[in-house]
Amino acid sequence: MGNIMINNKQVTEKNSFSIFHQEWWLNAATDGHYDLIEVKKDGLVIGDLAIFMQTHLGMKIITRPPYTRTLGPRLFLPSSKPFRRAQNIRNTIAELVKKIPPYDSLHISLDPEDETAFAFSLCKFTIGQAFTFRVPLDIPLKDVWDNCDQKTRNLIRTADKKLSVVCNTNLDDFIRISLIDQPRAQNSHDFARMKKIFDACCQREQACVMSAWDEHNQLIAAVVLIWDQNNLYFWQSARDRGATIAGSNMLLIWQSIEYAHNRGLTFDFDSFASAKSAKMIASFGLPPIVRPQVLGASILRQWERSANGTLKIFKNKILGRAVS
Repeated sequence: MGNIMINNKQVTEKNSFSIFHQEWWLNAATDGHYDLIEVKKDGLVIGDLAIFMQTHLGMKIITRPPYTRTLGPRLFLPSSKPFRRAQNIRNTIAELVKKIPPYDSLHISLDPEDETAFAFSLCKFTIGQAFTFRVPLDIPLKDVWDNCDQKTRNLIRTADKKLSVVCNTNLDDFIRISLIDQPRAQNSHDFARMKKIFDACCQREQACVMSAWDEHNQLIAAVVLIWDQNNLYFWQSARDRGATIAGSNMLLIWQSIEYAHNRGLTFDFDSFASAKSAKMIASFGLPPIVRPQVLGASILRQWERSANGTLKIFKNKILGRAVS
């Protein structure tokens, strides 16, 4: 990362900006259809925020670009004591908020290490919580293994004896098993978009596909891993639910944890899609990590939600009377 100067004071760009903040990622995820709002001081950028807007039923919705997990502001602030830094963050976010284009609904997902949630709350946004799990680099793999639930360790051991794991950059393996996991009519993936992002990652050597094969050379499960300078993300996963060998996902998670550790990176489970998945991930013995969510809605949108909520309650009461 480079350095800039403000009032003759050096400002170092934080090296924690994720892969999701990179211009090449945003271009691949949106075909360049995003805006970057900025706050400047003395002619230099001290904060920016990528804005991706969609229109749905006439409503303007600010949300994450496809396949982009977190996308909060970037700060380029001078080194300072804690109070001054906190003040600079609040002021910078307040200025960024003024530049956010009109919207009906807004949902910004922040990285666990993002410092701006409180500043957004002071700007009248609602702060929610989503969760992920992480394996810090400073925890020995033996300790990670020992902290796993015994059943999880047994599943990994059993799958490791029956499956071979291959790591390459063949996204077709993942697409094939994804369509077995969920046939095309039910599959929500935009594979063309995913491939565009994956190819951009591979050009920078920041992605791979890890797949599990049985003794008959049948593909059982596959995951897509992506990474930046700090974290490796368990970005996508799919498996053949009809396979007789249990534990393929557990095995791929464990080998992904080892892969991240060998690269000197924190492993991020990259959240979860269901309560069942959350419980499966929790069996690795790690505490949940908060990904703050910044939520906003226009007055019209708030009225609409309130009216819909009232109408739903009214309908339920009528149906309840009809049943009784």
